[in-house]
Amino acid sequence: MNEGGSSMIYSVKITAENDEIIEFGKKDVAAEKDIITGIDIVLNTIDDNVRQKSNAMLAQLVMTGKITKEINDDLIKLFKWSQSAVEDSWYRKLEIEVKSSPEDVMRTYIFENVFVVDYKEIYRTDGTSDPSKFSVFLTQKENNLNTIDTY
Repeated sequence: MNEGGSSMIYSVKITAENDEIIEFGKKDVAAEKDIITGIDIVLNTIDDNVRQKSNAMLAQLVMTGKITKEINDDLIKLFKWSQSAVEDSWYRKLEIEVKSSPEDVMRTYIFENVFVVDYKEIYRTDGTSDPSKFSVFLTQKENNLNTIDTY
């Protein structure tokens, strides 16, 4: 889970087989910090009561971010991917960079076959300081854990 708080900078690139790209945090380095507010990556053993290592695992990701005018086009693409009923568009490549500063990449993750489990947009107009935000819940395709890379 993300324990780094607001000091982390994230950039995300999602690529479809037809080369459509959804990208947050790469176009304008100065604004990277304000787009993605958190990423949680969990490798989850499905049955927690196992007595030995199990192959029954899920790679689960949650990405949250602020909804801004600047990311509207990519947010619409993310929304449409999440609702797609066309099987050819379900699975996409996900690349994540976690940075401590715009120049310092601490970790890179590559997931070859992720799909959207849940997608949520929350809009606030009640005067609270909590901005409008989105969350996308992703999972790696079954039997593809060995395609996940990190460096």
